Amino acid sequence: MTPFRLVVLGAGIVLAACAPRGQPGGGFGPNVVVCQPGAECRVQPTGTIAATYDQEPERQRDPDPYRGEDLGVLRAAAASGEARAAYKLGQAQEFGLGGAPRSPAAAARSYEQAADSGNPWAAWRLATLVERGAAPGGRRRALDLSRAAAQAGHAQSAYNLGAALQEGRGMARNSAEAARWLTVAAEGGVPEAQYVLGTMLFRGDGVPRQSYQALQWMRRAAQGGDTRAQRAVGRLYMTGLEEMGQDPQEARSWLSLAAGRGDAQARRDLAEMDRAEGEERDFQRALALRQAETRALWDAVLLAAWLSPPPVVVVLR
Repeated sequence: MTPFRLVVLGAGIVLAACAPRGQPGGGFGPNVVVCQPGAECRVQPTGTIAATYDQEPERQRDPDPYRGEDLGVLRAAAASGEARAAYKLGQAQEFGLGGAPRSPAAAARSYEQAADSGNPWAAWRLATLVERGAAPGGRRRALDLSRAAAQAGHAQSAYNLGAALQEGRGMARNSAEAARWLTVAAEGGVPEAQYVLGTMLFRGDGVPRQSYQALQWMRRAAQGGDTRAQRAVGRLYMTGLEEMGQDPQEARSWLSLAAGRGDAQARRDLAEMDRAEGEERDFQRALALRQAETRALWDAVLLAAWLSPPPVVVVLR
């Protein structure tokens, strides 16, 4: 029985694709079944669905974005100690919304009030301002804020902390601790974290080496729009890796996405695939010509043997 894989994309679209036998996860074959609610399923070439890979999965969303609230009301509530109002006010001040003058310094003060009350989104936004030099404290303070937000479950802060630990940026390098925070961020839907975690799993850097799990995180990062992951997944399908066989069709889908985003290496890889496939076609054509020549020669020999009179045998008594 042919195995099938179901892939759920945006807008309720479901893809069912044949997976090559013996390959965990496999790859899309030349055709894919596309099903949408309320409509009949249809079969279409894999190449026509390449753009759907570029749809971002659900990310962690800000529960309290500024939505045009009256700034006077927000200021009064923040002054009375309302952390949520301070956070919304900070967004208006950082981006110049609702008629507020754009002021990173004022935004930092509002975010700090909210962060001190335990708001992880405010801590993340404040850490970003500090990292950019728009608020005081330097890298050390930015990392402390990131750690506090990450411990409260903020995925992007977990990525920032994990990346700093993995690179040894502003703190001692610690791959195992980096992998722990990158996992939190990856599970929270941060494509950059999914890519970095995938590379660490491929290398066995701070975690046990797991090539199949690494590929799954790489694919999620690529689906989330990370160009590096799109290129990496494309190259892995182009060359094959351990238990994963080659899949030129899947390789082209991912490399085309990365190349479309300006990735020079992906463009070179696509050109290399074109050359290799051209050489393979030339080789197959040459074999076919040789086969035809051999068949013609064989037929000619048989025909000549058939037309030739049998030898005369003289028996001497």
